[in-house]
Amino acid sequence: MKPPAELTGLLQRYEPDVQAVAIAMRSAVLGEVGPCHETVFPVYRNNVISILYSTTEKRMKDNICLVVVYRDHVNLMFPRGVDLKDPRGLLEGSGKAMRHVKMLSAGDVDRPGVRALIKQAKKRPDLGKPARPLRKVMTILKAKAASAAPAPAWPRLF
Repeated sequence: MKPPAELTGLLQRYEPDVQAVAIAMRSAVLGEVGPCHETVFPVYRNNVISILYSTTEKRMKDNICLVVVYRDHVNLMFPRGVDLKDPRGLLEGSGKAMRHVKMLSAGDVDRPGVRALIKQAKKRPDLGKPARPLRKVMTILKAKAASAAPAPAWPRLF
């Protein structure tokens, strides 16, 4: 599935190899999840892009996984990754719930076990169901609106 223009525009700031990883990871997620809600967030002063995949428009509550694009790699993140079975030991992280798989090349997306983790995450029993089955991916871009007022000038401390 071709990525939306908003996403490809945001990815232009990254090196071509990171762009390729992000697009490959998006395709893998959509291949396993199917029609869903996709929310693109530029975060950290637009230095990182976070793409959330959820079963309903409640993108945080019903979040299956996230693709997070950094300067030199892409993470496939699972909000309840601690609950996933990971026989191949792909998941990294030590937080209370979140786990991730680091992708350094487009080939990493096809590592054995990656798609199985996405399938497991989609089957979480606490995920909401859409009111009507989706026929396509519903993509939205969530960006902070540019402020019309200039930022306040703070006094110099030193």
